[in-house]
Amino acid sequence: MKKLISIGLACSTLTSAAFAQNFEVEPIVGFPDFGFMVPPGTGDGEYTGPVFVLRDDYPKTMPPLDSGVQEILKMDFAGDSINYATAVRDYIFEGNIRGGSVEADFDLFKNSVGRDWYHAPWQHWGPNGREGYHGLTREGPLSPYVLDKTQKDKSSAYAVGFYNGPGGLTFGKVWPSADQGPDLSTLIAGEGFPEGTIVGKFLFTVLDETQVSYLSNPLQWNAYMYDCDVPSSAGYGGDCTADKRSTQKVNLLQMDIMIKDNRAVDAAGWVFGTFSYNGNLPADHQYSAACEQYSGDAKKWCNLVPVGVMWGNDPDNDIGHLNLTPSVDNPTVINKTLKQTVINPSPDLPAQHLGWASRLDGPADNPGSSCMSCHSTGQYPAVSPIMLTFNPAEMPHDGATASPEWMRYFRNFKDGEAFDEGRAVSTDFSMQLLKSIQNYVEWRSQSQQGGYAVEYWTDNNVGPVTRGAHLE
Repeated sequence: MKKLISIGLACSTLTSAAFAQNFEVEPIVGFPDFGFMVPPGTGDGEYTGPVFVLRDDYPKTMPPLDSGVQEILKMDFAGDSINYATAVRDYIFEGNIRGGSVEADFDLFKNSVGRDWYHAPWQHWGPNGREGYHGLTREGPLSPYVLDKTQKDKSSAYAVGFYNGPGGLTFGKVWPSADQGPDLSTLIAGEGFPEGTIVGKFLFTVLDETQVSYLSNPLQWNAYMYDCDVPSSAGYGGDCTADKRSTQKVNLLQMDIMIKDNRAVDAAGWVFGTFSYNGNLPADHQYSAACEQYSGDAKKWCNLVPVGVMWGNDPDNDIGHLNLTPSVDNPTVINKTLKQTVINPSPDLPAQHLGWASRLDGPADNPGSSCMSCHSTGQYPAVSPIMLTFNPAEMPHDGATASPEWMRYFRNFKDGEAFDEGRAVSTDFSMQLLKSIQNYVEWRSQSQQGGYAVEYWTDNNVGPVTRGAHLE
């Protein structure tokens, strides 16, 4: 059994999980589960319900690929893209949707079909760290009008991700124990995630149908989130570093998927997909089959409609286009000259801004980037920022030829290749793996009042690790 670790956090951070669960849920106290939560107890304003527990008992050997993964790896991600993405979505759903209250869904310890799923450690630390209801971290900003033309308020997305067994193996190699720092030897050797790794991620927002039309009939979770992100709060728009949080209902907005499929040779073996929630669909729509067995709100998981799939960044396609404010009268613009992105043409998909030049991007993502472009910067140290610029005015617009500096963010990659090759080690397109390492080093440096040589691997300032659409 692992030793109880002391990492300089408040005692409530470590004890609340054990208090609100039971002794069978988390018999080994490993990595901290979360960083922010209502205090545990029975007093006024305190909480006694279930809380998020980090699944961190990573496998030590490569688990066999289950039949679901094997079937996905037989599908044609280029020729049958939307069905491929939907199959991955449904694979992630299976066993993780409980069929009762959606608040109980995606408890990775209770997968009903016996599949193992894991979380990334060290997402609890820092001002954007995990909250205690569902392990949601505060992510990129949702600037006005990025989701819909009627979105007048800004906010932030809150997200949680998870990896299947093969992905958990890689996390276990980098994080062999909660009692020690990360082991980077496999990453230095160019070893990343094995084929068959599947990643799922949900993004939520406190914004609702009054500003985002397709968030009607919402699927909601509780979240302990910053008041600065809640338009109805007295603290809205204020200083988020003041740690003023409250329990709020947040609405499912987006789902991201990644599949390590070695046939995707131009994307370091990764296939990316993303989904947008659409609460305006009828009960029996073309993506609803996986949820027919459920009743009540559980059916709403299938309102996640595929936006598309990508398996490369089309590096030769350098003509700019930005579709900043999607709406019914400003619909999704599909770039038919792209060869490594497929966008879903279905009318069930709400209007999307997509990424730069209509590459794949989700509603919460920056329209000057793409799914692959963002994740390709996953490396430690984070030498290059996640984007060249967040300012839309500085991005190549309609018909403009992008510069070589801009197109550096839309390259294709070999497996194990870092974005800044020779100056950093690749985290194999995993921003969560990168963030776990970065958080640990920053915490350790602060708590020990010392620096690490690894911070000097590069002669550049380390770039921010963030996502989202800065349109103001």
